[in-house]
Amino acid sequence: MTQAVECILQLVQKADVPQHVCTGNMDHLALLQQDAEFRAIYSSAALVLADGMPIVWLSKLRPDTASLVERVAGSDLLYELCRASAWTGLKLFFLGGFPGAAEAAKKVLEERFPGVQICGTYCPPKDTFETAEEQGKITQILKDANPDILLVGLGAPKQEKWIARHKMQLGVPVSIGVGGSFEMAAGMVSRAPRLVQRTGMEWAWRLCQDPKRLYHRYIGRDLPLLMHLVADAGLLRLGLKKPKPRPLIEEPRLTVQRINMTTAPAEPSEAVAPK
Repeated sequence: MTQAVECILQLVQKADVPQHVCTGNMDHLALLQQDAEFRAIYSSAALVLADGMPIVWLSKLRPDTASLVERVAGSDLLYELCRASAWTGLKLFFLGGFPGAAEAAKKVLEERFPGVQICGTYCPPKDTFETAEEQGKITQILKDANPDILLVGLGAPKQEKWIARHKMQLGVPVSIGVGGSFEMAAGMVSRAPRLVQRTGMEWAWRLCQDPKRLYHRYIGRDLPLLMHLVADAGLLRLGLKKPKPRPLIEEPRLTVQRINMTTAPAEPSEAVAPK
């Protein structure tokens, strides 16, 4: 998490063009199998985070990948970015979520992190979201607010596709899809206890809360894929299968300046000053 926040702060400060960050979970992996546009968005992301314990487990099981240190959930990242905003002055904007969720989350987070710079919220209506008029309104709202980081809660892959299509026009340094994080921060949706999160069973907690909507996603799509990937990792470890060649990344990666998040300064410093 600390490295993720450091990278995002550096992207805001140093990136020449607007960037986006993806928070991958098992459902994203399932969608990536069948959605070429979604795969292209992941391939062009400045940073991809593991928002799901199964992703972390798979990284440790597969002999051809580096082991991930920990899960970096979008709902946790929201809190850490607010913490960073309180001492760097970075401006955050909340877009999407259930009606009223983003504004309610703003109030909760402003109480929890005094000094956090949440420069605006907006919940676009679903029925007119795709219209040119509504998109023009969103663009103007964001240009007026001029955030450093845009947090989008429209659900995947809608939020990632919207970000990819509009980020250059909006000009926000960093945009991140955060799913239902606003509802969780606002207390509209109950998040699983920490023990449940650490054991990788948060999906079961959510399934119990909304079985009608999530059964097909978790049981019909994600669980079979997880079983397949675990079996695939087992074959690789036993030497019964050869890893597929991975494309080399030609472009240079951003050099991240280390920032001690545990002893963050009370006032913004030159090292982490916003744009």
